[in-house]
Amino acid sequence: MMEKESILDAKVVAFSSVFAAAVAIATMIITIPVGFGVLNFGEIVIYTAAFLFGGIVGGLAGGIGAAAADLILGYAVWAPITLIVKGLEGFVVGKVSGKSVGSKTWAVALGAPIMIVGYFLATWFLFGLPAAVFQELPIDLLQAGVGAAIAIPISHLLQSYIPQLRYDQNK
Repeated sequence: MMEKESILDAKVVAFSSVFAAAVAIATMIITIPVGFGVLNFGEIVIYTAAFLFGGIVGGLAGGIGAAAADLILGYAVWAPITLIVKGLEGFVVGKVSGKSVGSKTWAVALGAPIMIVGYFLATWFLFGLPAAVFQELPIDLLQAGVGAAIAIPISHLLQSYIPQLRYDQNK
């Protein structure tokens, strides 16, 4: 009788750690401050991790990596929000996506609104409705779109090169 693997087995911890570091680096290195937030390329790495390794890795990498970047960059007020918002986004994208481009697009269509609505509400609460509508919302829409436009083809290319590494566990 085969024993069921733990949700946080060694592969999940390793992949989540590597991708969390990559999310933090992509967020910190390619960062364009706009209004009260930043436009960054962390979304590309979150989506790629979620597409290739599923919801648990996508969620942990997205939440921990992006929140760590917030702390390092001096946006500590955003870190708890980011941990939840980006974590849920990565988890949903990873759970929903499959190997096809269409399923990845659908996954982003379901996951990105978590990030967009989460940051919209947080910005509204912290800085008011005009800031949420005119500064945060456009940035988040652009970030999700650019993230998907780059991560979908990258992950599509990579998935055939790393099948032995793919960790699925029912996504």
